[in-house]
Amino acid sequence: MAAAIAASALLPPVAAPRAQSEDKLEKVEILLDWRALPTFAGFYIARQMGAFERRGLDVKFAETQGALSSAAMIGEGKQYWIGSSSGIATAIGRSKGQPIKSLAVYYQKTPTVIFTRTEDRIAHPRDLYGKTLGLVPGSITNEEFRAMLAANKLDRSKIKETSVEWNAYALVEKKVDALIDYDEMAPAELLAEGRRITMIRLSDFGVRAYSLNLIVNDAAWADPARRAIAEKIVEAVQEGYNMVKERPADAATHFSNLFPRLAPRFVDRSMVTVAQQLSGPPTGVQTRAGWEATIKTLETLNLLAKPITVDEVAVFN
Repeated sequence: MAAAIAASALLPPVAAPRAQSEDKLEKVEILLDWRALPTFAGFYIARQMGAFERRGLDVKFAETQGALSSAAMIGEGKQYWIGSSSGIATAIGRSKGQPIKSLAVYYQKTPTVIFTRTEDRIAHPRDLYGKTLGLVPGSITNEEFRAMLAANKLDRSKIKETSVEWNAYALVEKKVDALIDYDEMAPAELLAEGRRITMIRLSDFGVRAYSLNLIVNDAAWADPARRAIAEKIVEAVQEGYNMVKERPADAATHFSNLFPRLAPRFVDRSMVTVAQQLSGPPTGVQTRAGWEATIKTLETLNLLAKPITVDEVAVFN
């Protein structure tokens, strides 16, 4: 208890007394491309520390099933006009004509891994030949898996595929030999439980592209009022992720308080992984070179519906 009190003392203050009455705050709903997990800690912590409120925003979060779904819904611009996605999903969506652009990139490379039971000795993509891989329908990880196969010139027909839920039960129960997910999600949960797993990082095998990012609908960005809101969201989320990057242990404590249903050991391990993903450039920075590399990777692997340019897919200030 003493340790917890000491850690909480280091956290930024939870929303200070409101300088504005609630009816004066601009209400906005941000779409997140998966459920509340440490991956999105920057968003939730930003709200908890009052970063949105200080900028005159009353923020709520909605969830959807994956980055491709988020890109499509924000592209429609009906219910949601801003939210999270992945660099790959953003570029693929833009190539399909979805009117979306990236405002900030938090993960400079894909965190996706194929993870297996250590005793099965699957340590390289070619070791998947003759094995069964579980894939989650609709997940951007399916496109990333395709990219890895193409980058390594592997024959997809030699790998058995089956649909699974987005959890690790199929691997634990030996219904599949491998699963694919973000490093800080199911793999971190298994490691926190003391299970022995081996991870094949897609970024080590040719899939190097921007990942977790913030996207906006084109029409919303063209509207001065909503553009101003979007710029405030970029600033607030940057505050949240800066805390994760600089003090992951404090961020884990804070996130666990927000979501006590999550196992503390999992949150601790996952938050460290998120902090590692945020290391490098200033939080949220996206560059022309980074997007050029992402687009080139996707073009080389034939994952784009049509050619796109850097300026079509991202906003640079």
